[in-house]
Amino acid sequence: MHSAPTIRNGEASDLQTLVSTLSDSFQQDPVLNWVIPRRQLYPAFFRLLIRDVFLPRGIIHVEEHGRAAALWLPPAHRHELAPPLGLLRLVLSLLAYEGPRPLWRLRAQGRVYSYHLPMEPHYYLQFIGCREQDRGRGIGAALLKRGIRVCDEQGMPAYLESSNRLNVPLYERHGFETIASEPISRQGPTAWFMWRKPR
Repeated sequence: MHSAPTIRNGEASDLQTLVSTLSDSFQQDPVLNWVIPRRQLYPAFFRLLIRDVFLPRGIIHVEEHGRAAALWLPPAHRHELAPPLGLLRLVLSLLAYEGPRPLWRLRAQGRVYSYHLPMEPHYYLQFIGCREQDRGRGIGAALLKRGIRVCDEQGMPAYLESSNRLNVPLYERHGFETIASEPISRQGPTAWFMWRKPR
């Protein structure tokens, strides 16, 4: 029997743990694998997002032993992206390995995600992940509960894009409803767009 996971706010000192945890947890993610086929680049990708977006402007929750983490953007920062210089470096790394295909895939994903983006102010759960070896212990559920508690306290809805069909039931159990689903391209993976009203 496992004890209930303890969730706390992430800090700058957690950067390496957060990068390692999320890189591990997204190793088999259908959408991220399709957009960034070089998994060796996942640490650089997550480091960029966490350091330059979520630490200064977002909400970070981490399990006390680093087994799982979640990254949220509050309504005021929902439409902000990583700094252009960081994105340029990542794109150049992708092009060096794969040619122009990842750039086209990034655009395709951005187009589909933008189309389904709700205009109503909301908290955005961009990433939530648990290390593969620690799944099935209720850690992801505990992370999700911590985040939606913030939403409910503020009387705000929450939104996410699920890149894996297997995770949809977890989100549904916590009040999210699928408002749309769509393949990113004719041969790409499907994403589920989910919305949760405050309670």
